[in-house]
Amino acid sequence: MILAAAILAVPAIAATTDTTSTTTGPGMSSPATPSPAATQHPTNMGAGVPASRSATTPGASAATAPAAPKYTTADGQVRVGKLVGTSVYNDQDQSVGSIDDVLMTHDNKATVAVISVGGFLGMGSKLVSVPFEQLKIEKDRVVMPGATKESLKGMPEYKYTA
Repeated sequence: MILAAAILAVPAIAATTDTTSTTTGPGMSSPATPSPAATQHPTNMGAGVPASRSATTPGASAATAPAAPKYTTADGQVRVGKLVGTSVYNDQDQSVGSIDDVLMTHDNKATVAVISVGGFLGMGSKLVSVPFEQLKIEKDRVVMPGATKESLKGMPEYKYTA
């Protein structure tokens, strides 16, 4: 009977992350009650928290909270890893392509943006290179003033050499 109780208790103990136990008698133990944070699964963190509190701090509304910059750090540095795959818009708010790559010099300065133009879902597209300084990195988008799909398609195709 004790063996059956131990076998049934194993899944309950294994399901929690806090496996500390307290002794209840000679040779017997029972699992301690884990904290709520210890039993929360990473995919449902915040479960049980009202939606109004989960995304914002107490007292702040979504309308008053400033949006975090998507492509720059707080001190204005460009997050190159976030740029790859990003749509590039012109100053008329038209999508003209997407960033395929950012090339840097040996002294870690971004000099070239490789932009994918045309095609559909990457098929039939053409890669072109533009000087990185022609891109205007805004808080939530990338703009290339004066660019059009046609002007980028008319540029020589960029090919990686290695």
